[in-house]
Amino acid sequence: MNVMNVKERTLELVKHSAAPGVPVSLRKARENKAKLLVGLLMAVIFWSVPTFAQERNEVGLVIGGIVTPSQTLSRGANLVSPSGTPLPNSNITFNSALTLGANYDRNLLHTHRFAISGGIDFLASPLDVKLDQRPASVINQYAFVFLTPHLRVKFHPSGRISPWLSFGGGYARFLEAAPANTPSFRPGTNAGAFMFGGGLDTRPILHPLKIPIGFRVEIRDFYSGQPNYNQKTAGNLQNNVALTGGLLIRF
Repeated sequence: MNVMNVKERTLELVKHSAAPGVPVSLRKARENKAKLLVGLLMAVIFWSVPTFAQERNEVGLVIGGIVTPSQTLSRGANLVSPSGTPLPNSNITFNSALTLGANYDRNLLHTHRFAISGGIDFLASPLDVKLDQRPASVINQYAFVFLTPHLRVKFHPSGRISPWLSFGGGYARFLEAAPANTPSFRPGTNAGAFMFGGGLDTRPILHPLKIPIGFRVEIRDFYSGQPNYNQKTAGNLQNNVALTGGLLIRF
């Protein structure tokens, strides 16, 4: 009896010791699996941080000049200058003009080799663009505003100097000065514009109030419709080449 009791007691202990072991091992396996999944998730997030946490805003404040290539008047145009002398040819030419601009960018993708951002360009003339050679019947000056959303691709964005390219398109507005003795002339022309260009950005050099500020130089062509010259030209589009430079504020 004693031997049988010992055997039954031993078997009972084995059952009780083995039974809890099964769920414990399964629970540990599940916990290990969960820890592995969490670890993988954290690794993915960690490696993704450089892509998304580098998102920044940039504002460029620039000043410079704008150059407009000459335009050719259509056949039959009156080629008498305002002084009454005949013009040597049918071209109208432009003086370079002062221009002010601002551009905003939001980084969409940032890597060590390149960064892609989206934003908008604003460019305007505080002083009018004046025509140099022109017939008396053609306007003598006009003001402009360009507003063009864009994409910018910047190379080596973390380097001391970062070259970039940009392109976009949007809106152009011209306000012409009415030519003399033309009371029926109506100033104000809306047109489309395609912008493309390139430039160089520097790392932040100044830190007033802990705001990182670098420098930007750029050349851009706003290829747009034309102002109303009060005379037809050989084409309907013109180049407006802006060379500007200024501050680049990051935040």
